[in-house]
Amino acid sequence: MALGGVVAGRYRLDGQLGQGGMAVVFKAFDLELEESIALKVFLGEQLDPGLQAQSLARFKQELKLNRQLAHPNIVRLYDIGLYQGHRYLSMELLVGRGFDELMGAPLPLGQALAYLLQLCRGLQAAHERGVVHRDIKPQNLFVTQDDVVKVMDFGIAKASETNNLTRPGMVAGTPRYMAPEQITGFSTVTAAADLYSVGVVAYQMIAGVLPFDHEEMMPLIMKKLNEQAAPLRSHRPEVPPELDAIVLRLLDKDPRERFASCSELALALQTLRLPRSA
Repeated sequence: MALGGVVAGRYRLDGQLGQGGMAVVFKAFDLELEESIALKVFLGEQLDPGLQAQSLARFKQELKLNRQLAHPNIVRLYDIGLYQGHRYLSMELLVGRGFDELMGAPLPLGQALAYLLQLCRGLQAAHERGVVHRDIKPQNLFVTQDDVVKVMDFGIAKASETNNLTRPGMVAGTPRYMAPEQITGFSTVTAAADLYSVGVVAYQMIAGVLPFDHEEMMPLIMKKLNEQAAPLRSHRPEVPPELDAIVLRLLDKDPRERFASCSELALALQTLRLPRSA
């Protein structure tokens, strides 16, 4: 896995783009197709055959889902493979930055709105195919140098046409961004759960803070289940009341009270009139 090395006789590793607890992402050159790609190599699996089998099933599901979801606002995956005991994914090479790099301070309202509309389009394409992402968060969103938003990582997505790889009682996702119903019924959530997560991302982009936060898991969960989010205008007075109402509706604890779809949400966002200073 050293830079300059060739993975599976095909992918030359030209640079490291990032590393997390579970994977390393490289910029690689596909020697067969003669183009640059991203190669995500997963760590630690060579030690656990059971984990290998489970992750292979998830990778296959993610790749199958992604091939159904060809859309400008969804990152493209190309193939999966195994090299020296490590599972890898080859994918579209993105140049830009992750949403997590944007969250240090409130974004200009016009910029936040433009990103939200693109996120709606990508998720609507997934929802129309019966796919619920279940892990929308800044770390799974990317904006390219051309200001194109990309939804990434459908690894724990739920699809109506595929076998559900989660067990009853299992919880996966990211607590700060997941919907309340995802905490108690992860395997049965609908597209409304993604809309809630969009609301959290929107709140953070506009206010510069999360609607609910705590360093410990249980107090955070209790906040999400029992407390109401503070209006955006309490953090940022220039936010139009209509935008405030849209985001708070996304954060409603009852999935039935949120928008019926990302298309409906996009329509509401498009009708907003932002202050000139935004």
